[in-house]
Amino acid sequence: MTASKLQCIEDLEKRLLIAKKVNDRIGEGTAYSNLGNAYCSLGKFEEAREYHIKCISIAKEVGDRANEGRAYGNLGCAYYSLRKFQEAIEYHNKCLSITKEVNDRIGEGTAYGNLGNAYCSLGKFQEAIEYYNICLSIVKEVGDRAGEGTTYGNLGHAYLSLGKFQEAIEYANKWLSIAKEVGDRAGEGTAYGNLGDAYCSLGKFEEAIEYTNKRLSIAKEVGDRAREGRAYGNLGRAYLNLGKFQEAIEYTNKWLSTAKEVGDRAGEGRAYGNLGSAYLSLGKFQEGIEYTNKGLSIAKEVGDRAGEGTAYGNLGHAYLSLEKFQESIEYTNKGLSIAKEVGDRAREGTAYGNLGNAYYKLGKFQEAIEYHNECLSMSKKWAIGPEKERPMEISAALISA
Repeated sequence: MTASKLQCIEDLEKRLLIAKKVNDRIGEGTAYSNLGNAYCSLGKFEEAREYHIKCISIAKEVGDRANEGRAYGNLGCAYYSLRKFQEAIEYHNKCLSITKEVNDRIGEGTAYGNLGNAYCSLGKFQEAIEYYNICLSIVKEVGDRAGEGTTYGNLGHAYLSLGKFQEAIEYANKWLSIAKEVGDRAGEGTAYGNLGDAYCSLGKFEEAIEYTNKRLSIAKEVGDRAREGRAYGNLGRAYLNLGKFQEAIEYTNKWLSTAKEVGDRAGEGRAYGNLGSAYLSLGKFQEGIEYTNKGLSIAKEVGDRAGEGTAYGNLGHAYLSLEKFQESIEYTNKGLSIAKEVGDRAREGTAYGNLGNAYYKLGKFQEAIEYHNECLSMSKKWAIGPEKERPMEISAALISA
């Protein structure tokens, strides 16, 4: 904790003590809210949660419905940061209900955006898009250009996760334009990152590296270690797809180190998964399986269903390469099930291709033909990369802002 942030916490605690001393319940509630937000900004989400709960209690006591609604929203954000997405949805819905009651259109838009984030993190991208579009309508209505830009970014991320890369690029470019207009350097950097993700998914790896390096530069400039780490991860992913495996390992190890430093368990899990992909690509299957299993364990721990599915897919590929075809089919089917659940068409197509390969190796040609036809059909329908590359593709984790 920096000296300035420590001083801020101390000042807020002094205000809380004064409010208690003079029996200023409204001031006490405000102090709890500010402390909750301060601890949230420090990544201390459990402490933030406790303060927001105290704020809600006082808001109810004094009959302040507007502050009660805001406190529910803040509590939802704390649960979101704790990756407790169902609880986040519950409290954001409470916030939404009150904002409508008190006619707080800005708060209403924020609640819809936060619900979109929670559903996106649960892999429910269509629901997320619905909430983001409602949020977008409201932020335009109230003239919130920064909020409009952020919402475009969130829509881009959702479409990226659905494998709709052209839509993702369109929305990321809208966000980038507004971020530059309003001077949002952090948002500008994340928009560059999302463009890098989309171009990587389209197989345009040089463009992906160009955009991701812009993101990395801005993340360093604004001191955002978490996004700096994710930029390293995205560079690793691009180099992995270019077949430059040593560079991929180098950048992914930087991501892993940064994720551990900032306490990003989900990022740590994805980094292990991408290291697994790199070692599998080098033919080092035991190391690849070891890293992939570490990524799988963390994905389960933090509720990262997309990461879990990717890990199963990569394990399926590894066992296919080791000619352990039954194990390959078992893991690939698990990955396929999750890809369907979260709406990841790209990984669904890859799974069909890998199942086709496994059944072919087992001499079960009819099943192999059926699965390869499914893969081919999805490649045509969803523009899932060059068809000739997909059946044996290693499913590198999709890393987004």
